[in-house]
Amino acid sequence: MKLFSRIILAICVVVVLSGCRRNKEASSPDNGEAVDFRLDTLNHGRFYLNQYRGKVVVLTFWSTWCTVCKKQMVEMKSYAAPEYKNLVIAAVCNDPENIDDLKNVVKALDINYPVLLDKKAAIFNKLKMSAVPTTIVIDQSGKISLTRQGYDANIKNQIKTSIETILAAGKSPK
Repeated sequence: MKLFSRIILAICVVVVLSGCRRNKEASSPDNGEAVDFRLDTLNHGRFYLNQYRGKVVVLTFWSTWCTVCKKQMVEMKSYAAPEYKNLVIAAVCNDPENIDDLKNVVKALDINYPVLLDKKAAIFNKLKMSAVPTTIVIDQSGKISLTRQGYDANIKNQIKTSIETILAAGKSPK
């Protein structure tokens, strides 16, 4: 019985580590155009991606069990500050089925930006993502300028550089 328990534990560790990747580029969906979607928010609202045309949008796909995701969500709060006027940050939870757990995580992390409910990971799967966290930066014209899987200091800097470069360029929607 001990051997069986160890095998199960080893399988669980492999599954968790493979889902929470660090520092891997993800392929951009389609031809670089962001796929439009509508998702409910944790605060009973609706988030329509196309309503944010003309702004830079950062979507971070995450799961409630992912510790790396939680670290990134906390660090992304700095981008929800007033000095980033043309920037929209949203955290897309791909396992919102246990709403109480989700609310507890968001409250504990004191998230000050929209949390979107990707029920049954529909958008996550539509974009052919394979790991959390995955972050997508979308420019003002609706084109994906950066997609990254995982989160570490290098990826954090890439996201920041991408956001600041796009905002500085002041691209207008096409």
